[in-house]
Amino acid sequence: MSLEPLRRFVQAASLAVNAGGLAEPPLQLLAWQLRTLLGHDGWLPDELARPHRGCSTYLLYADPVDRFSIVSYVTRPGYRSPVHDTGVWGLYGVLRGRHRLHLHSRAADGRPDSAEQIELLKPGNVTLPDPQRLPMFQIENPDDEAPGIGVHVYGGVLAGLQSHSFDEQGRPQTHVFSYANSWMPNLWTRRGNDDVGESLAPVSWRRMSSV
Repeated sequence: MSLEPLRRFVQAASLAVNAGGLAEPPLQLLAWQLRTLLGHDGWLPDELARPHRGCSTYLLYADPVDRFSIVSYVTRPGYRSPVHDTGVWGLYGVLRGRHRLHLHSRAADGRPDSAEQIELLKPGNVTLPDPQRLPMFQIENPDDEAPGIGVHVYGGVLAGLQSHSFDEQGRPQTHVFSYANSWMPNLWTRRGNDDVGESLAPVSWRRMSSV
């Protein structure tokens, strides 16, 4: 297994964020770079591609100053997430299997309207919801047998952020993001040494509070 495709994407994403600023980097460029990453398979460690319960979110990379993060989002067959938000821009792609993305606008009372956009994402597909509107979304695995493995890029590190999820009646619940892994790929090993045993770094992300 080689982490080189992921390493190259992290480097390209960092340059894009530097060029565009913190609020909104050149997201179309990032989307193209994510499609390039998804055109390669074999770089994602097996341990970060397994769903536990309905779904699992694994941290693949966290920018040191909280500008962006990369996760794998793994779902069991038939899984359907609640409608939820993140409060930051997001890019959504699929590495294996399929994910159906339901995008919802926000009603005047803060609850989700009916889905205004539904996209079926297959391997290599990437979608970029409007970063100005930050819509709420729901992710579904439409397959009966195959897990779905998405790769998402967010405009910040989600761990510890409070957001909202909504039940089928639209009632809100506070949701705090967390990750399923206790380690993440170490992208900075020397080339040629990218086996799983030498490519692990502990996940230790503590969100800094403002003074």
